[in-house]
Parts: sequence; C-alpha cells; structure tokens
Amino acid sequence: MKLFEPIRIGAIEVQNRLVMAPMTTHFGAEGYVSDQMIRFYERRARGGVGLISVEDGIVDCPIGNNTDHPLAIDSDRYLPGLAKLAAGIRNQGAASIMQISHAGRRAGQIASDNGCLKRTGGRLPVAPSALAHPSPGHVVPKPLAADEIQNIITRFEQSAERAVRAGFDMIGLHCAHMYLCGQFLSPWSNKRTDEYGGSLENRMRFVLEIVKRIRTTVGANVPIVCRMNGKEPEGGNTPEELAAIAVALEHAGADALHISVGFASVLWDKDFIPAEATIGMPEGCIVDLAAAIKRAVSIPVIAVNKIRHVQFAEQVLQENKADMIALGRPLLADPDWPLKARQNRAEDIRPCISCCQGCVGNIEKGRPITCMSNPQLGRENELPMSQAQAARKKKVLIVGAGPAGLEAALGAATRGHNVTIWERNQAVGGKLQLAAAPPGKEEFTELLDYLDRAARKQGVKIALGKKADSAAIKRFGPDVVVLATGSRPVLPAQLKFCQGASFIPATEVIGGYKPIGPTVAIIGGGMVGLETAKMLSSQGHAITVFEMLDDIGTDMPAIIRIPLLLELREKGVKLLPRTPVRELSAEGISWENERTRGVLKVDTIILATGEKPDDGLQRELEGVVERVYLVGDCKRPGNMPAAIADAYSVGLEI
Repeated sequence: MKLFEPIRIGAIEVQNRLVMAPMTTHFGAEGYVSDQMIRFYERRARGGVGLISVEDGIVDCPIGNNTDHPLAIDSDRYLPGLAKLAAGIRNQGAASIMQISHAGRRAGQIASDNGCLKRTGGRLPVAPSALAHPSPGHVVPKPLAADEIQNIITRFEQSAERAVRAGFDMIGLHCAHMYLCGQFLSPWSNKRTDEYGGSLENRMRFVLEIVKRIRTTVGANVPIVCRMNGKEPEGGNTPEELAAIAVALEHAGADALHISVGFASVLWDKDFIPAEATIGMPEGCIVDLAAAIKRAVSIPVIAVNKIRHVQFAEQVLQENKADMIALGRPLLADPDWPLKARQNRAEDIRPCISCCQGCVGNIEKGRPITCMSNPQLGRENELPMSQAQAARKKKVLIVGAGPAGLEAALGAATRGHNVTIWERNQAVGGKLQLAAAPPGKEEFTELLDYLDRAARKQGVKIALGKKADSAAIKRFGPDVVVLATGSRPVLPAQLKFCQGASFIPATEVIGGYKPIGPTVAIIGGGMVGLETAKMLSSQGHAITVFEMLDDIGTDMPAIIRIPLLLELREKGVKLLPRTPVRELSAEGISWENERTRGVLKVDTIILATGEKPDDGLQRELEGVVERVYLVGDCKRPGNMPAAIADAYSVGLEI
C-alpha cells in the first residue's frame, strides 16, 4: 500500500504517509503540557502513524489564545513539558510537528456568564483590521500597528526555535482556519492599506516574513509545514490566489503544505464546509482542494478532513491527489488505525462517525475532548481491556443490546468473562438504530456494526427476541447482571391532555411509525425533535417545532446545529423558540409565549420532550442477583457518549 511507503519532508524521512492532524484537546493545564496530554499523544504514536502534529502552541499568551485551555510555547518555562512530549512521541516511533499559532481576532470571545473577554486576560484581541470574528460573541479587535506586527513575527521565530530545543522534528505554521496568519492572507479579513494589506503580495508579507525568519533561525535541517486553507467564502481568496500563496510559501522555505478549510466558526451558509466535516457530508470532501494545490507546487501536500476509511485514503494517494493523508478524528476513535490498516484488518478499526459530539462539542464548551466511539480517549493511563484480565471468570448477563449493552459486553468478554446478551427485539442496536434512521445519519450504523462484530469475535453470545424478567434471570443464574434496558418518553408535567388528545413519541417516528398526517407539530426543539423534523419535512410534511427554551437545538454542537437549522428553514419548517405548549386536544395544540397565545390545528402531534430511565427491572432483581449494574439510558437518558463511556467503565470493573 502506498499509505505505508516512506516519504521525505525536507531533510527528514517519515516512515509512512499518515499524519495525525493537530486537534485541540484541552488536556493542558494553564498552558503547560500535562501527563494526560503526553499519554494521549504517545498512544497515537504507538498506533503506527508516521507523523504527529501536536495541537497549536500559542506564541503570545493570553492575547493569542485560540481556545479556553490552549498549549503555550511563548516562554522557556514551558520547555520541560514540551520536551517530555516530544520525547514521548519519538520513543513510540513517530516523527513530530509542533504547530505554532496566534488566534488574532478569534481570541476575542466574550464569556456568556459575565460578559468579560475570557481568553485574552481582559485585553482586546489584535488583528490586521478592525473586523470581529464572525462567530457570535466576538468583539471588534484592535488593528495591529507596524511595530506590533514585527513583535509578533519575532514571537513566531522564537517559538519555533523553542520547539526545536524541546526536540520536535518539524515546525508547523498555522495559516488556516482564519487564525492570525490566515487573517492577514485573506481579503475576507484583511482591509489594511499599508504594506501588509491590499494586494495579494502585501497580504502575504506577514506570513512569508515569518517563514523566512523561522528558516533562518532553525536552519535547513528542520522542515517547515504550513497549514493553509484550500477554499474561502465569497470575498476571500480565489482558487488562483490560494495557489499563488502555496507557491510563495514553497519559495519562502516551506517543505510541505497541509490543505484544510474553515474558520473555527460555522457560517450561516449552506455551502460552507467546516474544518471538521460532519456526519452526512461526503468522505474526503476537500481532497480536490489538496489536489489543486498539489498541481501548483513541488513539495509534499497533505490532504485532510473526513478521510475515514483505509481504502479511500489509499485511493487518494494512488490517484496522486495528495502525498500524505492526515487523520484527525479517526485517530481519536481508534489510535491503532494505521496498525490495523497495515495488517489488512480494516474491519477491526473503531469507526469515527463524524458526530462531533465528544470532540468539537466538548471544545465548544471548554471541556476536554472525548469520543463517542472510543471511551478510552483521555483515559490512556488505564490498562487496555486485553491486559486488565479479571481475577475470576464470571457469568455475566447483559440485558439490552444497544450501544451501552454491546460496549459493556465487549469489555467484559475481553477481560475473560463468559458473557451473554438478551435483547427483546429481533435486532441489536437500540438507540444506535434510531440515530442512524434520519437522512444523512447512516454513519451511525458503522459504529453499531463494529460493536456487534467485535463483541461476537470476543465470544459474546447474543440471544435476540429474548425478554428478560426476574424469574428468567434467576433461572439463568448469572454472577453479574448489566441492565442496558433503555428509556421511555417523558410527559412534561405542565402539559395538559384533554379528552381525545393523542401523540406519538419521536423515537417511534424515527423508528418508522406510520401513518403521519400532512401537518405535524413537534413539541421539543432539541436534537431529537429537529432530526424528526428533518426526516418528515423530507417526506413532504408541513412541520412546526415548539421549544420552550430561548433557542432551538441547544443540545447540539454548533457545527451540527447550524447546517441543520439552515436545512430546516430551507424546507419551510417553522421553528418557534420560547413557545411552550400548554394543552393537547383532539384538534391540535394550545401554545403561548411572552407576547401572545394561540391554537394550532394539526393532524399529528409528536413529543420530543426527553426520556426517563426504564429501570424497573433493577427493583425486581433485588435479592436475586449479587451485583447489578445500570448503563446507558436506563441510568442517564439522552447522552450516547456518556452511555458508552459508562459501559466501558463497567466492563473494566466486573
């Protein structure tokens, strides 16, 4: 496979053509490298990736901070941790890039709780021009003066030299995603009229001076990898200008180019492609952008963004669209992706399903990353299941073959227990089947198929159509029971049901319930309600969504939420936040908000107002089984990443 051929970047040969893309982790502590961060990167290096690009090192803290908990590289006090990180990656067999960056105007986000600038220490952010970042809650930055520009160029130079002293093999320069370097490059954000703005030559000056200064400082033997956008919105650089930027970077001393896209905020534009392409978007959706840049330069070009499958990655290289493949979220889901690909074990790779819930969603909230598919992410200090063998082999019964039940079964069986699953339905999957039902969500089936296949490979016995009760469980005689029995719809206490009123739970609609009338009211504007609206509007139904909260879809990452809201509005779905429904009748619903009240006559009413645990079997098993665990929705409904993580923990504990 071409994926595993060596490649030279500048003076360094990389063992294969797989790159770990830089991703914010929030594993650091006040700018310092943490032990958790080191273990995270070591684990990916051990999985066989040839080159690891570490998340952004900020060259000027706090005014250049790109996130709530960034990694810093603007002082020698960070060197000991950075050196441990570089050594950890090297000792596991991978080469390393330290990507250096400055957020520019993106640092100027206001905290929602107190209205203060939360990332810059209260200072105004800086940028080429007095234009706020387009994401909500950002302030207008202070335009940089000429002497300030020179000071920042020096900080990039010093940070690069510091990275070399720490032991990193290459320097990465982040010129994409509308960070400060990208802000200077793009007419979308650079409105200057001096030597650093206006013409393309002037807009490139800031970045090219940084590259040249770094090259002079670190010498010819340290490769420089520049990350740049391959596409910009209307008003930004044209494809021809982006190709010219790539050529200029090569001439200035760059040894490779990493072609990305996006601005770390999601534009209200249906054609916008984010830096992390989401579920439903096609695989390799920006590979052609990398191919266009590759035609313009002679140095290696790295393709990225939702390249998930081994065969697809190999095809990109075979078709000469790129020289290397960057894997981001797929290495969160399975750090052994490269190793399994080399061993022709693609079916054993835990799939990234591009849900963005644990990675992008957590970063949005200021939390450390997690992964729905991989509950061990961030817990790399724990022994793998295969090494954490149980002291005594137990007979384990799992009730329910949803995602939590399958994960618990897989973990327990891997540790050596005798595991059986009883599933009352005729197929495994539970909420994963429902999650995969709406249009564009089919990738969820990949996670379901993986868990089912992996559990069976570990010897888990799955009995379908098997209903569990206390008598049957007592006859089976397990040492341990894990209940993964799911949840039931919640009926809001304030909702009045008049005679003749009827409704359908959203989960039944997603599962294929028919018939649904031409006009539909959906009560609940969270993810489940909106996904239901998307599915039914695609079938031609007229939909109105009622949500009592101030906004719609607040339980979704913005990167998923905004494109979905755009699609719903395009389909004519009426979205009514701050509009609680008070009464259901045979004719329709009564609602009110702070300004008015009304009645809407509809054919079908759908409830998407949450669920409560279906945990009745736990009470029946008191005194019957020595140990009973609850996992998934029967413990805490509505959070699939947490459900799978809890199930993983139970598998370790049994």
